[in-house]
Amino acid sequence: MRKWLWILMACFHAATAAAQTNADSLAARLADKSMSASERIRTLNQLAAYYNKDSTNIALVWANEAYLLALREENHDLQAASLLNLSEGYLYNDQYDQALNYAYTALDLVETDSARARCFTFLGWIFYDTENAHFSQQYHQQAYDIYRRLGDPRTIALSLNALGLVYLQKDEFATARKYFDSTLQLARDRGLGGMVATALSNRGICENEFGKYNDAIADFNQALAMLKGGDELSHAEVLNQMSYSRIMLKEYPQARELLAQARTLINQSNSNTRKEKLLDNLTNSVLLYQQLGEYKTAFTELQEYTRVRNEILSKSKSEAISALKLKREADENQTRIITLVAQKELRSFQRNALAAGVVLLIIIGFLVYSKLKQKQKKEKELEEVKRALIKQELEGALMEKEALNNKLEFRDNDLKNYALYISQRNEMIRHFIDELTGLDIHSDAKKENIARFNKMVNKFQHDLDINKDAQDFNLSVNEIHKDFFFNLLQQFPNLTENERRLCAQIRLNLSIKDIASLNNISVKSVEMARYRLRKVFNLEHKDSLSDFLKNF
Repeated sequence: MRKWLWILMACFHAATAAAQTNADSLAARLADKSMSASERIRTLNQLAAYYNKDSTNIALVWANEAYLLALREENHDLQAASLLNLSEGYLYNDQYDQALNYAYTALDLVETDSARARCFTFLGWIFYDTENAHFSQQYHQQAYDIYRRLGDPRTIALSLNALGLVYLQKDEFATARKYFDSTLQLARDRGLGGMVATALSNRGICENEFGKYNDAIADFNQALAMLKGGDELSHAEVLNQMSYSRIMLKEYPQARELLAQARTLINQSNSNTRKEKLLDNLTNSVLLYQQLGEYKTAFTELQEYTRVRNEILSKSKSEAISALKLKREADENQTRIITLVAQKELRSFQRNALAAGVVLLIIIGFLVYSKLKQKQKKEKELEEVKRALIKQELEGALMEKEALNNKLEFRDNDLKNYALYISQRNEMIRHFIDELTGLDIHSDAKKENIARFNKMVNKFQHDLDINKDAQDFNLSVNEIHKDFFFNLLQQFPNLTENERRLCAQIRLNLSIKDIASLNNISVKSVEMARYRLRKVFNLEHKDSLSDFLKNF
């Protein structure tokens, strides 16, 4: 485990300012009674961040006080900041269930993208430490996407390095190397010295996996040069990794010296993560002594490795699968002194519990499946009822439309018959007048007959000009075909009253002769009027004027 690498990344942006501030001065500020509640919460969180790395229990006290005060103030942002400090503290103590709970609670409270990305980063490290690379990659990728959108080079570099560590955990070393190279390039361009050292060290680990031990040593030396005066465990981690390179190159004296230097730095540190660096040191020590043939010493180092590892992993409570497995193995080791009968009873109990759990899961699964099927059946029935109602409404609308169309067609036929009647009547009157005017009344007729005939002709001519029936016909057309005239005028508002009337008569399929008789005009006048309408409507020669008007 290489926890210092990711802990440095997770805490870098939260604790940098706090690490620069003296803890005593921060504590002294808390005595100021005039300090606002928000400022007090921020100071408490600074103290928690300051102590989290080396004095986690003290940090948890400060963070818990900050959280309670933030709850009282109902400030979600400060609550989330306090929860993340609590999460970090429990993560250092390997209490992953608590750390995960606080991180998820913080995620539910945050509102800004930067705060959400920070929560994703914490979640990524929690799952990384429990060796769940899938979820760790998912959360670190979400954090990286946000940071890249926000455009902050430092946080982008942190996320790139975190993704590289996840791929390193998955043994996908080529992919991990690409992420570390990207981190290194960005850190150098932006002058992020600490990130440069971290990326170099991580890249060196990849070089070791590729068998490029000299290249790895070059990266480690560069990292050490940049870490002068820094954290002891940071130096120790690089020295541990470099010792592995020396062992693989069979440079055993140099490897022994590097391991000794790393062990000294580890023993000097009070950090909660020192045991993890000790594990790396012991692992390489076992390898070194095996290569040297000093098997007794190698065995002693291996025993120490097992003791330290069990001590670390026993603190994982229930969330990490690997920790649960190791705990079960530890329990089995402790029960070896129990008699065969007791062991048989224990295995029987475990089998029964497992069987009960399986049966319970099957029952729950069946109930859930039945409920889902019932819900789907109800939804299907409801959908069928809706479809039937829609179909019924649609059929009713179609029938209503058909009835309206039939009614309109019937009234159109009435209008047409009425028009034909008027046309025939006018034609008859015209013929009658023509016959009257053709009578010879100048020979033997008396003057009173002449006056009478003239009066008759004038009366028929007057009635024909007034043509009240034609006016009634036009009024009927206007009343029945309101929608037609409205739609027509929407598109052609400049049509005259005579043109609109002619459009309605053409739409009724009246012949040119009937239209001429109906309007008491000549056939040629009707043809000219039709021609003008075609020009107004911009119709081609092949287009039907009657079909065009039926579209309105």
